[in-house]
Amino acid sequence: MTTTMVATLGMAGSYNLNSRPQMAAIEASLPFIREGIDVLDISSSSTPLIIADFGAAHGLNSMYAMKTIIQYLKESKKIDDNKQIIVIHNDLPTNDWTSLFELLNKDNLYFGVANGRSFYEPCLPSNSFAIGYSSAAIHWLSRKPCNLSNHCSFQFAQGDELIMYQKQARLDLAQFIEQRSRELQLGGVLILSIVGVDEQGFVGSEKTLDALYKCAQSLLEQQELLDYTIPIYNRSLNECIDHELFDRCSLKLIKSAPKKTRAPFYDQYLDGKMTLDDFARTRTQIMRSYTESPLRQALEINGRSKEDVENVLTHFWSMYEQEVKTTPSDHDSAMFCIYLILKKC
Repeated sequence: MTTTMVATLGMAGSYNLNSRPQMAAIEASLPFIREGIDVLDISSSSTPLIIADFGAAHGLNSMYAMKTIIQYLKESKKIDDNKQIIVIHNDLPTNDWTSLFELLNKDNLYFGVANGRSFYEPCLPSNSFAIGYSSAAIHWLSRKPCNLSNHCSFQFAQGDELIMYQKQARLDLAQFIEQRSRELQLGGVLILSIVGVDEQGFVGSEKTLDALYKCAQSLLEQQELLDYTIPIYNRSLNECIDHELFDRCSLKLIKSAPKKTRAPFYDQYLDGKMTLDDFARTRTQIMRSYTESPLRQALEINGRSKEDVENVLTHFWSMYEQEVKTTPSDHDSAMFCIYLILKKC
């Protein structure tokens, strides 16, 4: 059974409630948002200003980032208070759009619309948006290049399997940049937060991902275990900066910087503000929100019944929560991000 063309499905239903680490990456991007807007150079017109968020998920984090962008646009006098704004929230067709629409309907700061396409494909008309943003999304690959024979995550890949992931990551980044360069207005900016690796090549979550695989080894059949491969690749700073690609796409690199981000949960546990049970439950819910889809898919494509899938998932996350309780120090919520500001010239 081949699964190399299986695409990413999106986040699980509880993502809005359990995406604090991803919110930390957005908060760390705020200085880059300001610097990006400072170099924004688009002609003023009567048409609405269009901002696009690529990888908006279920909307909570995305709306926070979009409101921050709009606020600074006004503070910096790039637009006046009467300027009409359209925000395009992009994500996969399989995204939980209902959650996003419910949030949009509660807020009238801007006109928000949904775009259900892979951001590795054309999403918008040429020269249509002024500001593009993406945070904690581009490390998700357009497809799974291969099953990993020794783990569920690329950090543990070796040999040809690692090469295939590296190649797919290069192709996907080029596709993303090329598509956005066509859609971005002249003088517009792209502000990107890409989940990456540090200078030593570490993601920071190796031990918690190891716990995922340990649970999978206990519960899954051999083919299911192979199919349980998460289509993620975390790039290094050098892999994120491709000057030949940027030049070809008429994009100028304004700034690039690595930055470590952390959600507060582990520190709250260490400070006694959160019990071990609460910490383990929170960490499990976070991991479940963004890694359950590949696990569910591995079970479904191997013929498990709906009832059996749900039973396995319940057992899996119960085991994982116990792993967190056993070694809480292995489950910090640190992330390493690469921040880029690109301007179309």
